[in-house]
Amino acid sequence: MIKYRQGSLAAFELLYSRHKDATYRYFLRQCSGQAIAEDLLQELWSKVIKSKNSYQEQAQFTTWLYTVAHNLVVDHQRKLHVVEQHDEQSQLSLDAQPDTQLEQQQLAKKLKHCLNKLPSAQLETFLLNQETDLTLAQIAQVVCASLEATKSRLRYAISALRQCLSLSREG
Repeated sequence: MIKYRQGSLAAFELLYSRHKDATYRYFLRQCSGQAIAEDLLQELWSKVIKSKNSYQEQAQFTTWLYTVAHNLVVDHQRKLHVVEQHDEQSQLSLDAQPDTQLEQQQLAKKLKHCLNKLPSAQLETFLLNQETDLTLAQIAQVVCASLEATKSRLRYAISALRQCLSLSREG
């Protein structure tokens, strides 16, 4: 970001290429659909561009970026005044066997169901842990929680997902 602030367009392109897919997945899983995720992604990168001259190197760029992304999600949810359902898309290989595809689709559906059951704070912590290279301390900064609370949220989320997925297999 510092090089971008100094005028390097290549630096911005590198930041964008490194982080666009992960931030898109983050928005997609936090929101109710692709259109909203795409809008939030566009808004995020617009904020990155607008913050070019005011960006302060107080934390890693990734921490700052996900803090901005987190705030966009919170603002979006406030505007709606409802808890959004989380959209999880499965990625299936085109050459997979039909039975393998069906198993993958069923597993993706179970995972989506289990993710939707998590409280929003646990879901966000889990997704940031899975989708980014942020440390738990950085995730704590992003979600404005203590490190211990962040660890607990992640632990509870993993436990709840394991339990939900094991119950789904039995049922």
